[in-house]
Amino acid sequence: MSFIGIGTAVLDRMTRVRRLSILFIAPYGGLGGSENVLVNVLERLDERFAPRVLVLEEGPLAARIDALGIPVEIQHLPGKRGVLSFPRAARAPAGPVDVIHANGGKAAVFGLAVARRLRAPLIWMKHDHSYDGRPSRALAARCAHVVCVSHAMARQFASLGDRVSVVYPGVALRDLPPVEQTRPRIASIGRLDPYKGFDEVLRAAARLGAEVRIAGPPDRIHPEVEGELKRLADELGIGAEHVGWADDLDAVYADARVVVLAAKPKGVDGAPGEGAPLVLMEAMGAGRPVVATDQPGIAEVVGDGGSLVAVPDAGSLAAALRPYLEDPRLAAETAARGRARVEREMTLERTIERLSALYLRLAAIP
Repeated sequence: MSFIGIGTAVLDRMTRVRRLSILFIAPYGGLGGSENVLVNVLERLDERFAPRVLVLEEGPLAARIDALGIPVEIQHLPGKRGVLSFPRAARAPAGPVDVIHANGGKAAVFGLAVARRLRAPLIWMKHDHSYDGRPSRALAARCAHVVCVSHAMARQFASLGDRVSVVYPGVALRDLPPVEQTRPRIASIGRLDPYKGFDEVLRAAARLGAEVRIAGPPDRIHPEVEGELKRLADELGIGAEHVGWADDLDAVYADARVVVLAAKPKGVDGAPGEGAPLVLMEAMGAGRPVVATDQPGIAEVVGDGGSLVAVPDAGSLAAALRPYLEDPRLAAETAARGRARVEREMTLERTIERLSALYLRLAAIP
């Protein structure tokens, strides 16, 4: 899947006249994986682009974007009731918009009406497997372009040809102390969502007698999970203080011998719970081996940088984690392969380069 190039001279003339105006639409106000991807992109766009953001829910994301000096507006339309109001609520923002970037499916549904009013091309960046199949293909057909975060996700859109591309979310590399110098400690990072399998990670750590850190913010839909995990950690003798928010993720990665993501299938149809998890790329880019559930997008990210388990239960996780905890040399060799993989394919620089080329290409379409 490749971009159709346009002449450098044309792009130069276009961006000399004015910066390219991009309207980013974010569906949720919290801070999770897809929101972190959005913030990473906004932080790194160069002077050719003039971004602004519309957030469809109140929450900390808007403040995070405002701190970057980027214009942000909140139009509070939460939940299913908010989606039902999209056709009449989707108003065209003031000023020119050259490209609309919808950060997720809900944002793309809202963006359809905005794109129609502005006559601007709509990009849907699809981060997960929600509504895969017919619903996603129907939405994709109405977008100018679909960006998928894995090849596994993009296969369902093969009929779109060059209107679909794969762009990994991308991470910054972390230069941390060598993994072989760490204690046998497990880390699992992410929103405290029941589908992340943190409960099984705690049980696996208890079986192994290993130190563990579960680091992440409460989930907006399941805020009760944090308390449940803390109680479980106390019951297992791990300690509730090892579960919850961490101010310094570098320190969490630095202390970890191995990082685990025990993602469970999501929904009644057993769809994969993850698209291309940022936390695995971060861990590999930090020089840490990973253990994760064998789901298509996860397997694509991990490659030879870790181990996969078919079922993310405590027994399977413990068996996969044990070799890294017991053998620092194995951990180091696996970590080196994972870091090299991220350096080749999953850096933020590569992500920004590919998205920037796409914005310029679509803005040049009459």
